[in-house]
Amino acid sequence: MLPAFNLLEPSTITEACQMALDTGGTFLAGGTDVFVAMHAGTFLPETLISLSSIDELREVRFDDDGLVFGSLVNHRFFELNTFVRDRYTAIYEGCANVGSPQIRNRGTVGGNLCNGLPSVDSAGPLLVFDAVLTIAGVDYERSVPLNDFYLGPKRTVLQRGELLKSIFVPKPADNSTSCYIKYTRRNAMDLALLGVSVYLALDTLGVIADTRIALTTAGPTPIRASKAEMYLVGEKPSEALFARASLTAESEALPRTSWRASKEFRLKLVEVLTKRALDRAYQRAVKK
Repeated sequence: MLPAFNLLEPSTITEACQMALDTGGTFLAGGTDVFVAMHAGTFLPETLISLSSIDELREVRFDDDGLVFGSLVNHRFFELNTFVRDRYTAIYEGCANVGSPQIRNRGTVGGNLCNGLPSVDSAGPLLVFDAVLTIAGVDYERSVPLNDFYLGPKRTVLQRGELLKSIFVPKPADNSTSCYIKYTRRNAMDLALLGVSVYLALDTLGVIADTRIALTTAGPTPIRASKAEMYLVGEKPSEALFARASLTAESEALPRTSWRASKEFRLKLVEVLTKRALDRAYQRAVKK
């Protein structure tokens, strides 16, 4: 059983933010993490503010600028959407790797991001697409690049009375591909021991015009491997180039030792999986 709590059900974003200011309550999206923590006794909120009645947070829009979706859109939507699979492949692969079908049907991408965990499957793919978040308060909105959203483990820039309204993902270049690779201890529901996301765009001569690499569970927050990215841009893809870039990415990682894996093992995973992800993204680009 869950411990007793007060449940508030606002119908608008403004109402939800005001309730959070007044009560200090916790926003409830899919609840896949909140309810588990409450059941375990590690999180005991007095008040939960359910966002389920705010239809605006479920809106999805594809246009010439890119993709915009509300924070309550679940992972299953991206797993089943063929346009996302074809144009935003890393996002599809990240969302398809979250838990079980039941979890993906219930869990929201916005809630996943706001947990602030370094192992979030959706964070890396969104980072390599330069996602920008719209954060709402009682009478204002502000935009925050996802790369600036995390302050530390389970810490984000969200202030009391603010919620994540929507996520904007810019349109990828026509000659670009992406991928996400998740390493786990077993081929089942499990948190990532390490995750690598790659976005790769080639020019008409086959030279790397743009690339982005994101690492999850490789530091206190999801991070971009910016030095490895700079090393790749302007170069012709090759096994040797990808191998050297992977070593650069390893030098940028700051993993820790936990009961699930050692720091040294995670560093090796950064090198191996970054090269694998670059190879995979390049092969996809060649086949387009």
